[in-house]
Amino acid sequence: MPKITFSDSDETIEVPMGESLLDACEEHGAPIPFGCTSGVCGTCICVLEDGDDQVNPIEDDEERTVESTTDQVGARLACQLVVNGDITIRSIG
Repeated sequence: MPKITFSDSDETIEVPMGESLLDACEEHGAPIPFGCTSGVCGTCICVLEDGDDQVNPIEDDEERTVESTTDQVGARLACQLVVNGDITIRSIG
């Protein structure tokens, strides 16, 4: 099973392949703030520190929200991520 490591807290959780990061965080009480969960508000913005090839590609709506929220390389909206392998993320929201 893929592992998600939260570099802010050094917490690691295991999730089934194809699990949404939003669902995984809610199930495990992981430390990412979620607001709207529809990919337009930006409260759950995070940086993929490792494993950017282990999540679904960014879509146009998410990309616009990320670009209007931060200029950090590797930033994604946690509510839009699907985990397909090991990743390390850091919340910046």
